[in-house]
Amino acid sequence: MADYISPKPVDPFAYQPHAFLRISCRCGRKEIYPLGDFARVHSLPGELKLYQLIKRLRCVICMERPVSANVWRYP
Repeated sequence: MADYISPKPVDPFAYQPHAFLRISCRCGRKEIYPLGDFARVHSLPGELKLYQLIKRLRCVICMERPVSANVWRYP
């Protein structure tokens, strides 16, 4: 059965403002952010696609790209 509810990488993040961004880094840092709050804090345009958002991420501690980053409906 198709999953029409979960966020897709090609969706603009504005489609899922109540979803959660899960990020894991090589340095061991793991974070979960409400996607809408993350977008407001970083002044991201609503039409930015989820895959583009994930591609731009960097760890604030080691400045490396995340090992994994996903968008989920539930924390």
